[in-house]
Amino acid sequence: MTPGDSDDHAASFSDFYHRERTRLFRFAAVMSPHLDHESAVQEAFVSAWRNWPAINPRARRAWLAKTTRNLLVDQSRRLERPGEVTDEVIARSHLLVQRHREAETWHELNSTLAAIARLPDQLRTALVLRFWDFSDDEIADVLGCRRDSVRRYVSEARARVSAEVGNVERRARAPRRGKGTE
Repeated sequence: MTPGDSDDHAASFSDFYHRERTRLFRFAAVMSPHLDHESAVQEAFVSAWRNWPAINPRARRAWLAKTTRNLLVDQSRRLERPGEVTDEVIARSHLLVQRHREAETWHELNSTLAAIARLPDQLRTALVLRFWDFSDDEIADVLGCRRDSVRRYVSEARARVSAEVGNVERRARAPRRGKGTE
């Protein structure tokens, strides 16, 4: 922040940063646990600060998520061979979850996070943003697609994760969604 910045500008950015930083760190960690997601998030916030007055206030969360996602893609492209997403990589990310005392619960959580990490980018992004309470419009803005596509992506992502992790009850319910009353 510089002396020329308005107090309103600084205050609104500060409020936004404190409200959204943890959510964005976790979003980035799930999206790319093998990359430097902390650096990407900080770089996105710096960019947001520089562009703050120009970013539509209603689109700021989506703008920041999209910027973070793009920075992670850039990081991935710079790597010769991206790191393998393993249970160990996901478990090391202390931002995601605290270790559960029950081994079965911890294993299921790691399996779920690993399954999410293996989803195609659009499905993973839609599912993770939905988890962090982004609206269909915000997710559509991040992905550059229509609202209907967001719902389809989230549904497909949930079905794939459920199938991989073995949640039979979730798989049994998934096909009935969106088909109206029967």
